[in-house]
Amino acid sequence: MVLGPGVAMDEHEVRLIERHRRWEREVPPLPPVEETRATVAERLAATCEAREAVFAEIERCRDDTIALLRTMVRIPSVNPSEGFEQEMAAFTARELRALGLATTEIETAPRRGNVLGRWWISEGPSLLFYAHLDTVPVGDLAEWSYPPFAATVADGRIWGRGAKDCKLGLAAAMMALRALRAARVPLRGEAQVVAVADEEMGGHLGIAQLVDRGLIRADYAIYGEGFPNRVTIGHKGWVNLRITTRGKTAHTGYKQAGDNAILKMCRLAPLIEMLDFPEFSPHPVVPGRPLASVNIIQGGFKTNVVPDRCSITVDLRYPPGLTLEAILARVQQVLAEARACDPALGEVDVELTNLARPSFMLPEEPLVEYMAAAVEAVTSRRPTAEGMQATSDSRWILLDAGVPIVNFSMGNDSGHRPNEWCGIDDLIATTKIYALMCLLLLC
Repeated sequence: MVLGPGVAMDEHEVRLIERHRRWEREVPPLPPVEETRATVAERLAATCEAREAVFAEIERCRDDTIALLRTMVRIPSVNPSEGFEQEMAAFTARELRALGLATTEIETAPRRGNVLGRWWISEGPSLLFYAHLDTVPVGDLAEWSYPPFAATVADGRIWGRGAKDCKLGLAAAMMALRALRAARVPLRGEAQVVAVADEEMGGHLGIAQLVDRGLIRADYAIYGEGFPNRVTIGHKGWVNLRITTRGKTAHTGYKQAGDNAILKMCRLAPLIEMLDFPEFSPHPVVPGRPLASVNIIQGGFKTNVVPDRCSITVDLRYPPGLTLEAILARVQQVLAEARACDPALGEVDVELTNLARPSFMLPEEPLVEYMAAAVEAVTSRRPTAEGMQATSDSRWILLDAGVPIVNFSMGNDSGHRPNEWCGIDDLIATTKIYALMCLLLLC
């Protein structure tokens, strides 16, 4: 595949490109927090009349907002799948053009659709709304109360895969811009919407490619995913490893002549699951210790043959401050200690299959204050500012494009689970918060 201008590499190579990317961010000089809060308060007061007009328009279009999200949920964009994000990207492009945005469609790999819409108003600051188009698979259909792509409305919620993660944020951003245009409030600068592929695998085939092509340029960015009580300002990184034990094949009837690789892995996997980092120091923004989870196991090829290979895939999440080199060294140390205690384990292979960097903003950065104030103005509750345990492709925007970014939506914890849902009131509140952020930053 060709990724970026004239750069050809296979997907395995793409998943590891962050080994050679920027891991640290240069933070510009920040104004005192008290000064930022005073400025935010002034902006809230100055935009009060415009806010009322825009919020009234959002309420008037409530049914349209619900219908938009339901249509999005009905379009499967599972990663991986045969069609990936292609249909969802085409739909998003049509909707952005209908809103009057200059829209560009980018296929970063076969069927991997991405869309960028720009509403240029005048010279001035720019605000980017970011959301991903892909979803995880639905899993066991028997565990769903409603069909995962029916977008059923029940109990004040829209049910379906992607309703919360992350089509809620995309629908809210689009409807916020629609309300701002309809209310004819005076804005300046530029509002942008970018909707991309591949977030569920790390963003290497999505937002990373748009950044590398120079398409992501803004002063501020809001990621349309999160929780109502938190402005997310950081995240853990991830390392995916495939660890393989080796043995020797034999007929089951003569198994003593073989060497069972699965039994070796049964002894080794718990040690990897309990992997610790004795030198770890807690991070001030991103909570939690490094942790490893053995999530996939593959071994054997026939019922009457002793297996000569067994592999586990390990998902390891780690906060800022821990390097890839330190992680790999610790894994090798644990394996060496295991072989010293159990020489029969023999040779063990370790392959790095996916890598994502951690990243974080500082709580006192102006964008964080603006986001918290907007949430409080709409919900009457001020969210905290902190990092999260999961990984985010926001790192590409922050570290590589150099754009400050926060995550927020009135979401919930149903993403990646059966019976994913989005509250209708949460959808409307998120739309209002995004519209208010435009008023605060682009007026």
